[in-house]
Amino acid sequence: MRYYIVDDNLATVKTLENIVRTKGLGTVCGYATDPVTAYGEILEDPADIVLVDLLMQGMDGITLVQRIREKNDRISFIMISKVTDKEMVQQAYTAGIEFFINKPVNIVEVERVLTNVSEKVQMRGIMGSIRSMIDEPKSGQTELQKAPEGNDIDILLGTLGMLGEKGTADIRQVFAAMLSREQGYDREILEQLSEESGDSVKNIEQRIRRAIKKGMTNAAAIGLEDYDSEAFTVYAGYVFDFRTLREEMNWLKGSSDSGGRVNIAGFFEGLLLYHHS
Repeated sequence: MRYYIVDDNLATVKTLENIVRTKGLGTVCGYATDPVTAYGEILEDPADIVLVDLLMQGMDGITLVQRIREKNDRISFIMISKVTDKEMVQQAYTAGIEFFINKPVNIVEVERVLTNVSEKVQMRGIMGSIRSMIDEPKSGQTELQKAPEGNDIDILLGTLGMLGEKGTADIRQVFAAMLSREQGYDREILEQLSEESGDSVKNIEQRIRRAIKKGMTNAAAIGLEDYDSEAFTVYAGYVFDFRTLREEMNWLKGSSDSGGRVNIAGFFEGLLLYHHS
C-alpha cells in the first residue's frame, strides 16, 4: 500500500512515516508540509491512501481533499487532527475522508486505522475483478441472475472478499453437504467433515468463523464507503443482518469497542436463500 502524508509539522510526518515502515503497512511514496505542493504531487503520482492534516496554512485539509477528489476519486483519505468540533468533523466526512486519527498520534490507533482503510482499498480491487466477470448479463437477465451456474456462491463470497480465507474451503464443503442433504445448517455436518478430514470440529468451526468475520468486516467497510452499493445492499444482506453490519461499521469508525458477532448458522441459511433466489 502506498501512502502520502500532508502535515505542516515535519515531526508528525516523520512519526507517521516511521509507523508505516516499522509496522510493515506499506511504503510512504511522498510527503509535504505545504498543501499546495502536496496537491500537485498527489495528482501527478497518486498514492493509494493520503494522510492529511485538518488545519494547515494556505489550504485546510478539507479543501485539499475536495480539490483532489474532483480530479481523482479513487484515492482514500485519512484526516489527522486534534479538532473535536462536530460540525467540522462532519464537513470532513462529507468531503470524502474515511477515518480520523487524533493528535497527538498514537501508534496503536494509527496501525488500526491504516489497516482498516488499506483493507477497504484492497476490497475495491476485488470488487472490480468480480464486476468485470459479471457486469455483462445476457439479454433479459437481472443483476442477480447473471452469475454463472454453479458459481453463484463464489460470486457472493468473492464480493465479500472471502475467497482468500482458509475457512472459505470449509464453508464450501458445509454448503455442499447442506445441498446434498436438502436441509439447513446442522452441526452434524461439521462432525462429518471432521471425521473425513481428520481435523477437529473446533478447528473447522474456528476457520469458518474467521472467514465469516472477514466477510462481515469487508461488507461493513463497503457500507461506510458506499451505503447504496450492490455489494452492501444485495449480497451482504443475504448473509448478515442489518444490526450486525451496523455494529461492525461502528467498530470500524472507532465509535464502538466491539464489532458485529458472527452467526454461523445464520450465515449458512443466508447462503441457502441466496442460492435458491
